[in-house]
Amino acid sequence: MTYLTIALPEAVKDYIDRQISSGTYSTPDEFLTALVEQEQERQAKQKVNVLLKSTLGKNRTVEATDEWWQQQRQQLIDSLPPQS
Repeated sequence: MTYLTIALPEAVKDYIDRQISSGTYSTPDEFLTALVEQEQERQAKQKVNVLLKSTLGKNRTVEATDEWWQQQRQQLIDSLPPQS
């Protein structure tokens, strides 16, 4: 496990505390981890959209087979920063 110290505005800390109090998350670590995972997923989706738009822009057709999706998924995974 790696530790990171961050400074937050009071309003942000209050928001995180409310999320924990509501039971949505059990710890600040869990909350921040969820945010990072959501951002990684957003970036992955954005890369897929760029790839699809690029393909469509070339007026080229791609058969979206299971193998094709697996290749796209692997390319996205390879492009993400390593997780601890």
